[in-house]
Amino acid sequence: MSLRRSIITRLRDHVPAVGGRVFQAFLAPPAITPPFVTVKLPTRLGDALGQQPVECYLYAAQTSFVTLDALEQEVIHVLHQKEFADTETGWRYRLRYASSAGDAVDVERKLINRVITFTAASAVII
Repeated sequence: MSLRRSIITRLRDHVPAVGGRVFQAFLAPPAITPPFVTVKLPTRLGDALGQQPVECYLYAAQTSFVTLDALEQEVIHVLHQKEFADTETGWRYRLRYASSAGDAVDVERKLINRVITFTAASAVII
């Protein structure tokens, strides 16, 4: 199982507010009911360092940013300082919360969103 798939599975299993609606970046169905989360693994910081940024995009209806506040805390609780395996590469990673970006409006979907970033640092090779 890839690092991305491990993170998506953990969020689906442990963040009840999204009801299993966690997707790879850009792959959420157009008519999906919010709230939901997408997971993106941008370019690696460096294989030699064993670090990988992880971005979680949180989406909610355009009613209140309080929904995003609560969802952000849930996602951080579920991922921060947790260990994940990437059995495709043999690496194990420990995620650490790094930052939260400001709130934004997804005009195309007519939703509000927020990005929270984690750093997946290599723990040990399995």
